[in-house]
Amino acid sequence: MNLPSAALRGFHLIALAAMLMPLAGHATIAAEISVIAGDRIEVEGRDIHLWGVRAPEADALCHGNGQGEPCARVSRRLLQALIGNVDVICIVKDGSPDKPVSAQCSVDGADLGHLMITSGWATDDRAESAGFYELQEQAARTERVGMWKYR
Repeated sequence: MNLPSAALRGFHLIALAAMLMPLAGHATIAAEISVIAGDRIEVEGRDIHLWGVRAPEADALCHGNGQGEPCARVSRRLLQALIGNVDVICIVKDGSPDKPVSAQCSVDGADLGHLMITSGWATDDRAESAGFYELQEQAARTERVGMWKYR
């Protein structure tokens, strides 16, 4: 999979529910978004975890053409490519000042968690989502896409 590996930072408009104005609805801000991992972004210095999504661990290797590359790196590049230069809308699901905000985020109306999991570069975090993305993960495993191609 050839995804752009250029800068993992971008300037976007991001709509955040309850992040900047606690539990007060949506706030739209122009902000720089950094992709930290396949399940995490940073906005205005605040860590945002994609709700219900788990990116591969840093030490998990994906093997292709006899070479191994960390699955986590591929997952991060995919999230960056999905965000691209478009606006990101996040609905905060959970958060407190001492831990990352957990939010369901979308671009162009498409749920980033759904896209990451159906592409096979993330899994459903059942402990958080109660299986919200379970069917998408099962389909990715069955179709052997993304990291499942190598397992």
